[in-house]
Amino acid sequence: MSEHNYDVIIIGGGPARLFAGIACARNELRTLVLEKQTYPIDKACGEGIMPSGVNNFKKLGVAHFLEKYPYHLFKGISYVSAKGSVAEANFAEGCGWGVQRTKLSAALLECAETLPNLEIQEGASVACSLEENPEVSIKNNVFHPKLLIGADGLHSRVRKLANLEATIPKLKRWGCSTTF
Repeated sequence: MSEHNYDVIIIGGGPARLFAGIACARNELRTLVLEKQTYPIDKACGEGIMPSGVNNFKKLGVAHFLEKYPYHLFKGISYVSAKGSVAEANFAEGCGWGVQRTKLSAALLECAETLPNLEIQEGASVACSLEENPEVSIKNNVFHPKLLIGADGLHSRVRKLANLEATIPKLKRWGCSTTF
C-alpha cells in the first residue's frame, strides 16, 4: 500500500470504526484506521449488536470471526422509566448478539488482518485539517484521503473541525435486554 495514497482514513478505532474500515476495504478502497489507544480497548458500551448489525456482520464476512467468542442471543429490548413505566418489544428481524466489547474488537481485528488494503495504526497521534481538502498528519506524514471519517468519540475533534457540534440532551437512558 502506498503510504500517502489512501482512499479512506478513519480517525477512531472502536468496533463501529473497525467495521467501517472492513466495509471500505472489502469494497476495494485503500483504508487506514487510526486509533490513539492500543488494543484491546475496553470502555462502557451497550455490548450488543442489533439484528440489522448481525445481518451486516454476516454479509460482510465478519460473523465467522465473532462466532468463536462467547455471545448471547437477545430477542428484544426493554426500557424502564425512573417512575417504573416499562416499554418493551421483540425485534421483528431476528435476534441481536450480546458480546463483550473487547471480544467484538478482537474479532474485528482478526478480520481486518486478512484484508491487504486495510491498515490499522494504534497509538496514533493525529492532526487534521478540513480547510479545502481533508488533510491528516501523522508523525510528519501528510495524507489527503478521498474520504475522512471522524469517529473519534464523544468529544470528537473532527466533528468540531467540521462544525457539526450539537447540544447533548440531559436525559439519561437505561435499557436491558431479554434473552431466550
